Amino acid sequence: ISGVDVALLVVAADDGVMPQTREHLDILKLLNIQYGLIVISKVDLVDEETILMATEEVEQLVQGSFLEGSAIIPFSSQTGQGKEKIIQTIDHLIDRVIEKNQGGIFRLPIDRVFTMIGYGTVVTGTIASGKIKRGDTVEIYPIGERTIVRNIQIHNQWVNEAYAGQRVGLNLPNIKMEEIERGMVLSEPQALISTHLINAKFHYLKSNSAPIQNRMRIKFYSGTSEVIGRMILMGQEKLLPGEECFVQFRLEKKIPPLPYDRYIVRTLSPMMTIGGGLILEIQPQKYSPFHYPSTDYLKMLENRNAYETIEVLIKKESYQPLKMGELTIRVGLNQEEVIKICDDLIKEKRVLRIGEGLLIHTDSIRQLEKEILKKLHEFHEKNPDLNDASREEIRSKISNRLDQKLFEEVLQKLQTDEKIEIKQGRVKIFGFTRTLSQKQKYIYDELDRVCKEYGFRPLPMNILNEIRGNYGEKEVEQILKLMINEGRLVKLKNQRLIHSDSIEKIKKILKDHIEKKGKLALGEANKVIGIGRTQAQPIFEYLDAIRFTIRVGDYRVLYKKFEKEEVQTILISGDRDLDPSHFRMHRG
Repeated sequence: ISGVDVALLVVAADDGVMPQTREHLDILKLLNIQYGLIVISKVDLVDEETILMATEEVEQLVQGSFLEGSAIIPFSSQTGQGKEKIIQTIDHLIDRVIEKNQGGIFRLPIDRVFTMIGYGTVVTGTIASGKIKRGDTVEIYPIGERTIVRNIQIHNQWVNEAYAGQRVGLNLPNIKMEEIERGMVLSEPQALISTHLINAKFHYLKSNSAPIQNRMRIKFYSGTSEVIGRMILMGQEKLLPGEECFVQFRLEKKIPPLPYDRYIVRTLSPMMTIGGGLILEIQPQKYSPFHYPSTDYLKMLENRNAYETIEVLIKKESYQPLKMGELTIRVGLNQEEVIKICDDLIKEKRVLRIGEGLLIHTDSIRQLEKEILKKLHEFHEKNPDLNDASREEIRSKISNRLDQKLFEEVLQKLQTDEKIEIKQGRVKIFGFTRTLSQKQKYIYDELDRVCKEYGFRPLPMNILNEIRGNYGEKEVEQILKLMINEGRLVKLKNQRLIHSDSIEKIKKILKDHIEKKGKLALGEANKVIGIGRTQAQPIFEYLDAIRFTIRVGDYRVLYKKFEKEEVQTILISGDRDLDPSHFRMHRG
């Protein structure tokens, strides 16, 4: 249905207007055909009065349509009457047809597929947009197979290229005929999105006798495809004849349309055309009143203002930045047009570019800033004894669709604006200070004191259990979490605790030793920091995890100075126990 430019409505003089005549005219109107003519056929079989009656009947039928006032030509296939006039009228109408877009992406809805001896698979159709040349790489949608165009034929003539509006046959090597079927689309690689969800404007024909019910099973026609699916009415349960509304089609098979393609809807039984309209959005979310509280953005898409359409699509994605390439497909424009409009939106500070080709609306940025601050305030109110929250905890409370990169960029902006503070992957409202009860302060001070007293030795579990018994396990765990989050205490791999002051002192001693000796073995722990292997091992593993040191065989070296040359130095030093196969980076 995508290849019609000029319509020829035929009415037999001996039958007059038939039900199928009315259906065909309805289809032409739904496809928004602008040019056509009317032919009264079989005029050699009837008298002049019958021809006049048929003419008056068809004139009445086409009133208010694009065919009103069009040429009505009597025709006979037996005598040839009217043949030349039909050809002349078609030639005249063709001159008025607006030329199809040759600058857009190449798109060929496939209507036939066959094999030719010596050539292989051939597909035919009318090019909907763009152009194609011999040797071009194409993709078959929705199956995703790629090939090249080996040969092109137009009306039995071999050519090197073809343009929008032309009927073509394309020879596709290395593709089996069984893989392709009518309804598929040939286009440029990664130029289309195959989807089973489509948002559209639907016109329910006035000729229908009863209201249409929500979620009705239908047959959907677009391009050369015919797919069974359901039609979901947006915001209403039924639609009266002659009315329009926004709908979502949920199709049983994926198809690759573009926005503003026309479509037709027919019932399954009996097969009859009930309406059609304009595709507005491809690959949307599944419709529900929750996800679509308003269809205002669909009204903007319907107006076909490219500037507004691009802005509303970016804005609709909320906290999920839209890729430039995906935007190009979803608006049905070429890349140059989309880039120009996006550049204008960026200059006007309505849209921001983050990363490579990612676009986000400034309203979404402002809203995200408010959400982050709101969630942080709520966190502090519920947890006055905790100094800060983890980034991921705040992100998960905002939206499961919140893009990680966007979240990090907005956090950095809020920190620059001195609205929040970020430290060691945790975040809090700027200037917030936790408040502890008297009992919590006692627990905090006790843990701080005891861990300091044990110095370089991790706190024994029996001492920690004693503190839990004195103050209550729940209360102690709460303060432990706070002190670890603050960086006051460090929890090692074996669940033992050590004071952060002790860790800093150990780091200084080890740094001095390694810079002097070049390396450090676990067995040297007692000599260097005064603790045995068992106590030192979880400390060394922690230092590896924070990338202060790195394990090379049985030794540790400083992470930031670790290079291939240093490994070679260790090998040359004569340590026979070292095996190059043991060299692994331990990063916790």
